[in-house]
Amino acid sequence: MSGVIRQEAAVFLISVLHGAALTLLYDFLRALRRSFRHSLPVLSIEDFLFWLFAGFLTFYLAFRETGGVIRGYVAAGMGIGILLYHFSFSPKVVQLLSSLFSLLYRAATYPLHVLLAAARKIAGFFCKINKKRIEFTRKRVYNGRTNLKGRVQRGWSKEGTNVWRDRKKDRSSCIENRKRGKQDDRTEKEAE
Repeated sequence: MSGVIRQEAAVFLISVLHGAALTLLYDFLRALRRSFRHSLPVLSIEDFLFWLFAGFLTFYLAFRETGGVIRGYVAAGMGIGILLYHFSFSPKVVQLLSSLFSLLYRAATYPLHVLLAAARKIAGFFCKINKKRIEFTRKRVYNGRTNLKGRVQRGWSKEGTNVWRDRKKDRSSCIENRKRGKQDDRTEKEAE
């Protein structure tokens, strides 16, 4: 075999490997897209940058190996390399890379998820305490057991009667009147 044919066969094999390498690079993008959602503008930018990079690599291959001359067997070799890689290794590589990217993402974000879960529990604890405090205050105010300053009334009133004992009497008389079907005595006393 002559030296020219050997050189062209070597260039053909290099172009086959070049096509497979370009498809492998694109498989990295495919795996990233499977692992993480991308918007349409981001997809467009990724594709543009990939094809720009692939064009520079192909131009470098053609310039270095063939002196800048575009040969048909170089394009055919790249096409064969792309097809061979795409139909043989590409599905497994994309699956492997996407699971690797997902695993790396989960490992990188795990501490953040732990911190957020702890923050949610702490916030929920304080919200629960505050909710109970608000509910307790609302019930006290609704039932008339606070004075204007919000403190619970204790002991004796200004008239010298025991506040709690009088309230118990009022409450028991209301319950008895309800059982008998009569109206509340307190509304009659307030009317007087």
